Amino acid sequence: MKKISIVLFISLLAVAMIGSNVLAKDLNPSPENPVTLRIGAGDAQEDLAVGLEYTIIKLFESMVETNTSGAIQVEIFPGGQLGSLMSMLEAVQGGQLEAMSGTGVITSIYPEWQVFSIPYLFQNSDIAMSVMNESDFMADIYEDMREETGVRVLGVAQNGFRHFTNNERVIKTPEDLKGLKFRVMQGQIYQKVVEAAGGTATPIAWSELYTALQTGVVDGQENPISAIKLGSLDEVQKYITLDGHLWSENFLVINDEFFNSLPKKYQVEILNAGKEAALAGTASEHIASYVNGVNYVTEKGMSIYRPTPAELELFKAKTQPSVIEWLSSEIGSDVVEGMLDTVEKYEKKLGYK
Repeated sequence: MKKISIVLFISLLAVAMIGSNVLAKDLNPSPENPVTLRIGAGDAQEDLAVGLEYTIIKLFESMVETNTSGAIQVEIFPGGQLGSLMSMLEAVQGGQLEAMSGTGVITSIYPEWQVFSIPYLFQNSDIAMSVMNESDFMADIYEDMREETGVRVLGVAQNGFRHFTNNERVIKTPEDLKGLKFRVMQGQIYQKVVEAAGGTATPIAWSELYTALQTGVVDGQENPISAIKLGSLDEVQKYITLDGHLWSENFLVINDEFFNSLPKKYQVEILNAGKEAALAGTASEHIASYVNGVNYVTEKGMSIYRPTPAELELFKAKTQPSVIEWLSSEIGSDVVEGMLDTVEKYEKKLGYK
């Protein structure tokens, strides 16, 4: 039996203390006898144009309760109330928590989730969202993950394109990353991308990032603009390079056993709510990054640099080959090639190639 970490134990205890549903094959909720669906998220920002995970779970709550006439009552726990994203995901997988929204951490239970983290894979969000939500390739990935882990994907929203920030200098080419230490999320793919570009990668939890930047533990970090605003990182960072080296997601997932225990008519409503919540999350990200984000970091005094097409090609040439080689060894060349082929297909379909 695996030893459970103290943090995970406390998180699972917190989940248990708020009550739990007994997973069964014949749950039959009604407005008079409702079933509770608890959903956690990492951010707590009630500004729906900034708190992307909050946007997702709030709309999900409203749609599920309304469209089931209250037969399913959704309790939302934003702001990491139930622990870290990793502990919440493990709780969903184990059945101690019904659902959650987050980013990045699925790679720890399903390595193939890394396949869309090839650097400079997507030209824009139109291509990314079409691939993630319309392609047969990703539908197969979601189904395989459900079978392997017991975690079902309800929706995938855009968390944004990740950009480099730092306190030392303007980053224009890969050469400028040399000697700089960057915070990355947990997950080898993020570390591999930064190291391939020429920087040093240090995994640090989101909750510790501000202090790490403030005290110089790391020189910089990489995140979407929405995250910079959400975490007030402009207060501890001077330079931002809008290179968009990685596209990142906000996922909405549910314990598959719990989902299957519900009547079909309520499964349909949960699936529909997940899809709509993901669309809302993506819309919020566009507002946060494209409408408010750039203006926000400019007003806060950050120096913004937009790489030229030639400079972006330098980054792509520097990072893609080694990351693709590593990723192929981790999850299989057929999966990696399948993603590359799917992206090319949608570039042509959408008129970008």
